[in-house]
Amino acid sequence: MISGLIQKQALILPPGAVGLQLGGEPIVAQHPNGTVIVAATSSPVLVRTNFGDARVWGAEQTLTVRLTRHWSLRGLFTYVRTEERVTGAPPNVPGSTPPSDGWIHVRYDSGGRFWIEPYLHAVDRQNRLSTLALRHRRIGAARSFESIAQFFRHGASVRGLIGPGEDGHWGTADDVLRPTGETLPEVQTRVLGPSGSEAPLFRAIPGHVIVNLRGGVRLTESQHLLIDMENLTDRNYRGVGWAMDGPGRSVFLRYQFRF
Repeated sequence: MISGLIQKQALILPPGAVGLQLGGEPIVAQHPNGTVIVAATSSPVLVRTNFGDARVWGAEQTLTVRLTRHWSLRGLFTYVRTEERVTGAPPNVPGSTPPSDGWIHVRYDSGGRFWIEPYLHAVDRQNRLSTLALRHRRIGAARSFESIAQFFRHGASVRGLIGPGEDGHWGTADDVLRPTGETLPEVQTRVLGPSGSEAPLFRAIPGHVIVNLRGGVRLTESQHLLIDMENLTDRNYRGVGWAMDGPGRSVFLRYQFRF
């Protein structure tokens, strides 16, 4: 049990905060619920604070089995769960909680000359994302009418995805999204519905299984050559809180000399 867990929460100020300064940045907008926005970003300002109590528990299991003289099996499984004590919801800690995670290694050792080891890394789907994670642009990627409008007028336009509407002029209200022919209000309604409530694009992080293979050769008593081939199936995957996708198919070669 963790008392007063440090979490990230939206900063809520009394009405009339527009124009005030926060860390040298002027507040340019304030939502009806009191959250505020500065010029540097379109997302509400967040603060770190001791907010509520949380329960953290989990389990870790390791297994090593000698199958024969040359073959062995090794496994590792980890499970972690975090929840707010009152609501049972995932707490707003940076990066959120990692999903269940497991490794399986099968190793063949010739007895000194060489060894080879295929291994799998399996990660479960994580659908227990905190409200902070759902709003994070690299995790839940929350969308609002305002963020869609900004991308429509700027990012999508730069990419050549926006064209003039019936009036034949750029930068007017009837501009359309080229692939679908929709105007900005039509895109906003399709993505968020007529109510216009903010909603995440992704509500969970998909699970994945990565297939790898590594091995080594003893050249002499003091020289070894090691090779590690990762993600042999070139699987696209991403972990909770990562800023980018995991690496694709890759090979690492290492020469080791001991003296």
